[in-house]
Amino acid sequence: MAEIKSTLDIVLEKTKHLVLTPEERRAMERREHLEKVPGMVQRFMDGTWTLDQMVESWKNMPEQYQEEARRSMIQRLLGFLNEEASLEKFLSAFHALASAADAPFVDRLARLAAENADADRSWDTRRHRLLAQLAEKGVRGDAVHVTPALDLQWQESLHAAAHTLQTLKAQWLAALAETGPVAP
Repeated sequence: MAEIKSTLDIVLEKTKHLVLTPEERRAMERREHLEKVPGMVQRFMDGTWTLDQMVESWKNMPEQYQEEARRSMIQRLLGFLNEEASLEKFLSAFHALASAADAPFVDRLARLAAENADADRSWDTRRHRLLAQLAEKGVRGDAVHVTPALDLQWQESLHAAAHTLQTLKAQWLAALAETGPVAP
C-alpha cells in the first residue's frame, strides 16, 4: 500500500533541490528589515513608542539597510504630517533622523512651527481685539463668541500656512526620491 503524503511533504520533496542565490537571500533580508519601518513609525505616531525606542529600533538594523530605512521613516512621517498636527513631535523625530541633506527641510519646518506657535498666540490677541471692538459698539456679554472659523482673514492665514506646509512636504519627498529608492 502506498504512503499518503501531505501537501507540505510533496512541496518539500519537489523543492528540496532549490536553493536561494546570494542575491535572492540579500533581497529577502532587505525586504524583511524594511518591512519593519511602517510598524516602527506607526507605534511612534500612536504613542506606544517613544522617539528613543523608534530610533533605537532603526539603529539596530544592519548598517547596509539603515539609510534606506531612514529615508522610508522620514517619508512615512511626512505622510502623517498635516496642518492640524503638533509639529513639535515631528520636529524631534526629524532632528533624530535627518541627514545633512535633510537639514534645510528640518530648518524650514522649525520656522513654520515657530510661526504656528505665534499664530496660536496671535489668535488669542486677535480674539480679544475683536471682542473689544464689539464691546465698543455695545455688543457684549456671555453670548458673544468670536471663533476662528468665521474670521475670513484668519482663515486665509491658516490656508497660507497649510499651503506652505504642503509645499515643504512635496519638496522634501522629491529630494528623498532623488537620493534613491525608498522602501515600500
